[in-house]
Amino acid sequence: MFIVDPLLSDEEIGTIRERLKELAASRGAEVKKIEPWERRRLAYPIKGRRDGVYVLAELRADPSVVAELERQLTVTEAVLRHMAVRVDED
Repeated sequence: MFIVDPLLSDEEIGTIRERLKELAASRGAEVKKIEPWERRRLAYPIKGRRDGVYVLAELRADPSVVAELERQLTVTEAVLRHMAVRVDED
């Protein structure tokens, strides 16, 4: 999951999603979905923003791929925060 700047247009958010999808697929990850979730009020201001657009990304990847995706999200200025969570499959 990552939170992007609410001032971005839908097209700009789509560009970030596509770039993340292409990077993951090129590294051998299985991308299940990357879709905007909703715009929400943040608990505290981040980079001067009180709101953010949450984007949920679900994929299957090796830890090295996840580390690279996190690195890319960190250097992307429009991304306010990100978090990777491992989900156990039953």
